[in-house]
Amino acid sequence: MNSRIPAGQPTYSRTSHDPQLSNPGNDLASVRARLAGGESPTARYGPFEETPLHLAAAAGAAEAVTAMLAYTREVDIPDGRGRTPLWWAVEHVQEQTVRVLLEAGANAWRPCVGAWTPGRLALTTDLAPLVAETPGAVPLTVAQRAEQTRADRLISVFSAEKIHTEGLGVTFTDVLGEDEVIRRLGADPAKCPVFQQDFEMDQRDLFDAGGNYAVGVTGAALGCIVSQPFSNALDDCELARRLAPATAYSLFFNPKGGTCGTLYRDGTEIRHEEVGSLTPSADAPPEHWLYRFWQQPCIPFPHGDANLLAYACAMGGITKATARDCWALSRGPRRIVRCR
Repeated sequence: MNSRIPAGQPTYSRTSHDPQLSNPGNDLASVRARLAGGESPTARYGPFEETPLHLAAAAGAAEAVTAMLAYTREVDIPDGRGRTPLWWAVEHVQEQTVRVLLEAGANAWRPCVGAWTPGRLALTTDLAPLVAETPGAVPLTVAQRAEQTRADRLISVFSAEKIHTEGLGVTFTDVLGEDEVIRRLGADPAKCPVFQQDFEMDQRDLFDAGGNYAVGVTGAALGCIVSQPFSNALDDCELARRLAPATAYSLFFNPKGGTCGTLYRDGTEIRHEEVGSLTPSADAPPEHWLYRFWQQPCIPFPHGDANLLAYACAMGGITKATARDCWALSRGPRRIVRCR
């Protein structure tokens, strides 16, 4: 999706008046010279009042972080949203800068977003050993570990193959059986043959052949996936109404920017939200944290939107899925249904 940051690029903004120290990509000698010249590692810049220390931590510039810490005792200085440099390092999964900050006395268990701490996030990543024994550590419960494992398994399903998400509209529903979904959409299952799912096929050919208001229907382990890869042929509200009684979650990757999701139960809208573009707020649903909306997109998944698809899948009532379930979006649907 266009609004997400390309892999490998740091998630911060610089303006023309920022001092050079706010660019952690500069060489270490230059960083040291500017520090010696009086530039502050804790001066605030940008829309989130981040400091050069935050930016260097997020970029994984461990030597620059070490140099900056020689000029400040504010290892846990918060940005304008309350997030410390350690939080920035953890959300970008930067092991070396996490190490440096912890050795300098950074508090892994300082609340930064509501009750959420850098240590709590780190425990769900490969960084866990670095924070598990730090002062004030709060280990994950058995239930929390199991819940995160289930979420990560679902993310892995949608990481199995590349999925083109720009312009994609997809609804996950707990209605069991393709034939039942097709009937609820107002069509005859006997007139909706099964297609071979093919990664090389242009899915537009299938949908064009289906005519106006054509959607794809593919059975999943515990429900069905209704896909509209190139247009919003059938309004989400109308689709949810036809699928009722059911739980359904519709996700739309807007090519003009942003990804929106809507949860429906029995045809009634429960929640409409923008997902994945920002670190969750303190009052965000717990699933936003569970499905790693906090983890910055310059790392994370083999397919960059896999966590959003996994989240939508779970919210639609499909809590288990197999590797083949992503084929509905990577290789095309099994059935094409003309809804009107």
